[in-house]
This record gives sequence, C-alpha cells and structure tokens, in this order.
Amino acid sequence: MQIECMILGEYATNCYILSGGQAGRCVLIDPADDAPRLLARLDNAGLVPEAVLLTHGHYDHLLAVPGLQARWPALPVYCHPLDIPEDTVEYEGRRAFPTVAAFANLRTLCEGGRLELAGLAFTVLHTPGHTPGSVTFQCEQALFTGDTLFLESIGRTDFAGGDDRQMAQSLARLAALPLADCPVYPGHDSPTTLAHERRFNPWLRFAQR
Repeated sequence: MQIECMILGEYATNCYILSGGQAGRCVLIDPADDAPRLLARLDNAGLVPEAVLLTHGHYDHLLAVPGLQARWPALPVYCHPLDIPEDTVEYEGRRAFPTVAAFANLRTLCEGGRLELAGLAFTVLHTPGHTPGSVTFQCEQALFTGDTLFLESIGRTDFAGGDDRQMAQSLARLAALPLADCPVYPGHDSPTTLAHERRFNPWLRFAQR
C-alpha cells in the first residue's frame, strides 16, 4: 500500500490517498478543501478514486467532495450515520458549508465493518468522542484516526456532539489494540506510531489506567 498525504484547506487537514492495491485506483480519506489541487494530483498520478472515506463529518474534512463528485458522479462517500445530519448546509458565522447529507451516493459505516476498495481492505472502528460518529480506519497495519488521536494529543471534545467520556473510551480502545506497533495517520499534524503514543501521549496514558 502506498500512502500519500496532502495537507489541504485553511485548517491544514490531512487528506490521504491510498493506492497500490489495484492499478490506477485509489481510496481517499478525508478529502479536505481544495478540490482543484487534489484533482490535479490524482490526474498526475494516473489515479481514479474508488471511494471517499470520512473519519467524521466536520466540514474541514470533506469540502473537496462536491468537486470530486462533479468529476466522478458515481463516487461513493462513506460516513458513520451518527455524523450524517438532517440539514444539508451548516454555518460558521456568515459562511455556509455542505454537510455530509448534501452528498450523492452516500453510504454508511458501522462498527466492525469491512470494506474492500481499490484492492485494499479496511476495518471500521467506531471511536466517538470528537464527534458521535467519529471512526478510525485500519488498513493493513496502519490506523487513520481522524480527529480522535494526534501526535501526543487528541481531538477537541468541546464542539457540539463532543464527549469526554466517549473520547476516553475510544483512546483506551486504540491503546489496547493487539498491535505491538503500527503507523498512525491523524487528521491534522504529523504521522506518529501507536507505540509512541502509548508512551508519550498523556491522554492515551491516562485512558489506559
């Protein structure tokens, strides 16, 4: 599996392009704002996305989806149902942003679900706390944690839908995964490893008690 990270949008969100399982195909995790740049990169690499996987429904992780679906109308978008609102638009101040509910070909994720996409196998771990529907994707030995687990930090729980208790439970679950070590690709900031976080992340250390 090849993993490329593009840092996109005003919140420097990590968009991951996963390829190598099937020639010319890829999977996108959290395609953040800047669809033109992402499309140019896919064209340059000769890749067509088979699916979009969302770690959660915050707009900074999904704003490239309309541009992607304009190019590939049948492109499916996967999200946990707890992060799919009734409204198709949300507002921050005077700015309006699409929600997950605005997208075509929307498909839901579930705890323990298995996805076979672009020749790659994904397992879905429901890891709420940052949002009710936050998930972590495991592909081979890699974890894509969205805004649940960062390098020596964690996602905020003070937004609507955030929950400190659920976050602690999700962190404990990640810490207890039967993996001696594995790379961790978060929604923001630099990649890390599970072993590093078990040792140096104070929130993960507390959650293991």
